[in-house]
Amino acid sequence: MFKKIAALTAALALAGATLTACGSDSQADPNALELLEPGVLKIGTTSDNKPYSYNEDGKLTGFEVEMATAIAEEAGLKPEFTQKEFAALVPGVASGQSDVVASSTSITDERKAIVDFTSVYYIGYISILTKKGNGVTDKVSSMDGKKLGLMQGTLQDKYAQSHMKSTDLVRYPDFNAAVAALKAGSVDGVFIDLPPGGEYVKQDSSLHMPINIEVPEYPVAMPVGKDKPNLKKALDDAIAQVIKSGKWMEINKKYYPTSPVNKKFLPEGQTAVPSAAPTK
Repeated sequence: MFKKIAALTAALALAGATLTACGSDSQADPNALELLEPGVLKIGTTSDNKPYSYNEDGKLTGFEVEMATAIAEEAGLKPEFTQKEFAALVPGVASGQSDVVASSTSITDERKAIVDFTSVYYIGYISILTKKGNGVTDKVSSMDGKKLGLMQGTLQDKYAQSHMKSTDLVRYPDFNAAVAALKAGSVDGVFIDLPPGGEYVKQDSSLHMPINIEVPEYPVAMPVGKDKPNLKKALDDAIAQVIKSGKWMEINKKYYPTSPVNKKFLPEGQTAVPSAAPTK
């Protein structure tokens, strides 16, 4: 009798453990995710790149911050942010200083050589911010012979090297420094992502963005260490759920109200893409 009871108890315990382990596809065991600290997702980001990631009233916020937080929480992890210059973020993941990066980081062959990437969670535009009336039109060729400021190590840097060989490229550590140079007359334009460029236009009516380039070939994802396949899988699952639930759309509308939305980011059951046009 006692042997039968013991066997039944063991079977129930095993069943309970199995149900617990399978209770949520999106929340993996944090101890099995190759994290720097169990249960904590250490995220590298920038702090002066509005609307991506920036400090406001002493609090880090922005599209990337809220999106990374939603993804981490969906995966059952606590997000913890470290603020660095953009050029140091991907190397920081490759060297094991951070688990991932959340800073509008596009997938490129150069970056894939040292890190892996999660599923894509944004596809956007890159734009040229300039002063009104300085001769820059909606043609990229109108920047020929002119000085173009950009943030070093970014997609814009890579794109300009390939497509703007007649333009003099001037590199800065962040967008604020590049825009300050534009206002001072040191450069003729600043190559920038559409959303932060729109923020500068809001602040200064003498600026505009006549050139807007869609870059679906350089989608945005989270860099993650090549030695962390379990973490990548957990984050991929979490990203899919954040999109499916409509949380992605909620965050996107908050920070990018005038930016186009790619149909791959529509929540479950929605088929119509919200109408929007690039800011000019």
